[in-house]
Amino acid sequence: MALALEKITVLDLTRMLPGPYCTMILSDLGANVIRVEDPKYPYSSPPPFYQKGTYRESAFNAVLMRNKKSITLNLKKEEALEIFYELVKRADVVMDTFRPKVMEKLKIDYETLSSINPSIICCSMTGYGQYGPYEQIAGHDINYIGICGILDQTRERLIFGKEEKERKPIIPGVQAADIGGGLVCAIGILSAIIERENNPVKKGQFIDVSMTDSVFSFMPMSAAFQFVKDFSKAFDPGGLTGGMPYYSVYKTKDNKYLAVGAIEVKFWQNLCEGLGRKDLKGKQWTFGKEKEKVFEELEKEFLKNTQEEWLEIFKNYDTCIAPVKNFAEACEDPQIIARNMVVEMDHPVLGKIKNLASPIKMSRTPPTIRSPAPKIGQNTEEILKWLNYTEEDIQNLKKEKIV
Repeated sequence: MALALEKITVLDLTRMLPGPYCTMILSDLGANVIRVEDPKYPYSSPPPFYQKGTYRESAFNAVLMRNKKSITLNLKKEEALEIFYELVKRADVVMDTFRPKVMEKLKIDYETLSSINPSIICCSMTGYGQYGPYEQIAGHDINYIGICGILDQTRERLIFGKEEKERKPIIPGVQAADIGGGLVCAIGILSAIIERENNPVKKGQFIDVSMTDSVFSFMPMSAAFQFVKDFSKAFDPGGLTGGMPYYSVYKTKDNKYLAVGAIEVKFWQNLCEGLGRKDLKGKQWTFGKEKEKVFEELEKEFLKNTQEEWLEIFKNYDTCIAPVKNFAEACEDPQIIARNMVVEMDHPVLGKIKNLASPIKMSRTPPTIRSPAPKIGQNTEEILKWLNYTEEDIQNLKKEKIV
């Protein structure tokens, strides 16, 4: 079966979650992703692990590194650089997540690589981008969402009339900047490939993606209120952060929860119908004490039935309501199952293992999981032979610890 990116080769220098997530998307779409790895990197195989006898493999890598190949290169040695340059001649994309200036120190920056292959596209994803006062500062997801305003918005809601208490920000359960940055990189890379194919000299380009920029751009609603400085009660910017009754989480009789997103008037009115509270239909946009009363009434109503009973009731009402599930429950959700989002794959040692499917559903060239995650350096000899190195050359490179 043809794959959308089967003619594209990506050299993947990334680590942790953000970069490998981007290259996972590309590899699922058919790209030949070659991970260029340092076997001494201490965090290359994070927990939890699949285990069979003495064999152990990172389950995290099983998802992120599928469909990829791996070569180990000591890029601090000149001979290893020559191998990397040979790979660049055959590649379309080089992806890294090093801090700014590291690629220059390693002599694999865009200026150097484009002199070897003018068509090369280099994408560098960092916490804060290639320039700016934070350029060299270390960071993780929590730091980026802290700066951009997301973390500040994930707090318990203010309750009108009650004594103000500290509302500490709550850390989201998903790494928005890591995943978001990976998605933005994938979009940037695919855009650069299309542009390159359309320009007469097939010239590549450099892509600078900041994870902080990425999540900052995820906030058009907050931006709209900030830019016009309209914080009037009629359009409460906290409406989508749990500050309004129509968009909140409610506890049920069996100590489970329902997620309610009845933003549009018709959905709110249908919600009230399903609850048997027609008297609340006109109170979607209330504020102050009246808003708290609406919250109290909805909380009281939802406690009358179990989560399952409410879901059965609301099958008859067109409104936005869903169960709050943990991940194990989500894997068994009929919608997730119908969309084949959890798939089984064959592993040469472990047998059948589960994996996350690609969310991209394409009619002619659907993404596929074709091979399990490689061990570090598993494909070193295969890749060197692809570059026309002989068996003797390869053994000498190993002796010199170049590969």
